[in-house]
Amino acid sequence: MPITWGDDVLSVVMGTLPEDDLVRHMGSADALVVMKTGRNLPKVRRALAATGRLDEALLVERGTMAGERVVRLAEAAEADCPYFAIVLVPGQGRRPEAAE
Repeated sequence: MPITWGDDVLSVVMGTLPEDDLVRHMGSADALVVMKTGRNLPKVRRALAATGRLDEALLVERGTMAGERVVRLAEAAEADCPYFAIVLVPGQGRRPEAAE
């Protein structure tokens, strides 16, 4: 599954940001990577829910390592977030061109 395609813009945010900042960035992002999830996962989950993007989000644990696991964030346990984990929210692809 591609994270971006078309003219999506990929945004990378840190889960350590204040929740209000996460909501602001997540609400304006086409495609999204959230780093430094760990103990910030409950806050990241709340921010994604507030922007209506929780159902699209994937939790990637130990990506490219032995024991890699990819699950829908909405289905993952809040306490189930190892140190090497990121959240991915795929983009939606090309948007209509603006009328001239």
